[in-house]
Amino acid sequence: MRSQVHGISLSYNIEPIDLETDTSINLGVVVTELVTNAFKYAYPDGVGEIRVRLSKLAGEQAELVVEDDGVGKADGAPAKGTGVGSRIIIAMCISLGAKIDYRNLQPGTAAHLVFSTKPRRVIAA
Repeated sequence: MRSQVHGISLSYNIEPIDLETDTSINLGVVVTELVTNAFKYAYPDGVGEIRVRLSKLAGEQAELVVEDDGVGKADGAPAKGTGVGSRIIIAMCISLGAKIDYRNLQPGTAAHLVFSTKPRRVIAA
């Protein structure tokens, strides 16, 4: 699907995946933060495309990819803004038991996140 706001289009391809409620919420927060950051920083000219993809992988794994073809981020450059969004993303990734990997696309940036779709056991104390 595709939508457009102020010259920036958002397209997404989401495979249906059964997830626990907490996993879905954490994933939703990560997507929101990554898309918001792309809208704010990837396209200073206000024109471009942000793509979101969620797909099943083998072995009860799934991959989330949020990518753009914007200005990108220079290696070692500090994050723009306050960094609160980045801290939120890291916290949600910890909750998901996943690590986020940022890749330079030249042009643009892609955030890749692989996580387990397997229900997590909660041990009551």
